[in-house]
Amino acid sequence: MASPADPARSGSAPFDHYLLTRFSAAFTPGEPAQAEWLRYRLGFFVDACWSSVLGQQGASDFTWLVLFDDRCPDDFRADVESLAAGAFTPIWSHEPWSPSIFARAIESRRVGAEGSEGAGGTGGAVAPWLLTTRLDSDDGIARDFMAAVQREFTPTDGLFVDFPRGIQIDRSGNTYLYDQLSSPFLTLVEQRHEGRQPQTVYAARHARASAWGPVREVSAPPMWVQVIHGSNLLNMTVGARVSPRVVNERFELALVYDRDVPLPSLLRQKAVHRLRLMGVWWRHPGEATKWAEAKFWRLRGTHVRPRGSGLNLTESLKAKLARRGWRPR
Repeated sequence: MASPADPARSGSAPFDHYLLTRFSAAFTPGEPAQAEWLRYRLGFFVDACWSSVLGQQGASDFTWLVLFDDRCPDDFRADVESLAAGAFTPIWSHEPWSPSIFARAIESRRVGAEGSEGAGGTGGAVAPWLLTTRLDSDDGIARDFMAAVQREFTPTDGLFVDFPRGIQIDRSGNTYLYDQLSSPFLTLVEQRHEGRQPQTVYAARHARASAWGPVREVSAPPMWVQVIHGSNLLNMTVGARVSPRVVNERFELALVYDRDVPLPSLLRQKAVHRLRLMGVWWRHPGEATKWAEAKFWRLRGTHVRPRGSGLNLTESLKAKLARRGWRPR
């Protein structure tokens, strides 16, 4: 796998690549996460996030930064530091969350690289372009995810790169194919400027990234896994029930899920899930329009959605109806 520990690149490298993860960012001042929640979340981090990043193949060097609230038990911090060795750099802070936390960390490593000899002995070699990729602490990425991001690099300042197709795994271990435009696995391409901090991929809300810049939606096999669990903000499985074979083949996960489902059982589960999904769409029409919009854009293959309002089809329809005086009950 590519080493995620060395931020210095040779002088010929066109970009530096950072993977950014918020584990326990301080969203509410004065209220650190409880020890029970930290341990619960750490289990998903190890089984899905950490395992999948360590399983990356074919990518050039990248640096993984993970943000933790420093107001945590000592034994938790010791366990994090042990996991971090050779894998990621923990950022310990209880500063209220802002993308500038990651930006400063990236810039500090840039200054350190400029003040020391580079990997090739050139000294001070820092790439003119920066890629920052976001990954939630309870999700995972395919073995070729980081390599695929790097292959999609084009020197276009403010361009987002997205892989809309992924997998959801629910609490029972079932797997679902899911297409999501402007997914939580975005990458931002930025040109570096002297004296200016990078924006980082967190500058925009992922669902409305197109309001910030153009989004390149790349047609590819499933590139990410969302784990649906009790404390996850997304607690509905809204994809199509599929065989776990694609997960077995494309992901390095320690996560517990049904890795082998007999065909008769799978067909029965698919039929039941379709009926359940129809009910979800009836109760939440926005999920149906999101599905239709994602399918429409996927049929167009790899494409660039231009910068716009950032609203998806559901939000645009609601806005149009509101202008005409309609209000949902």
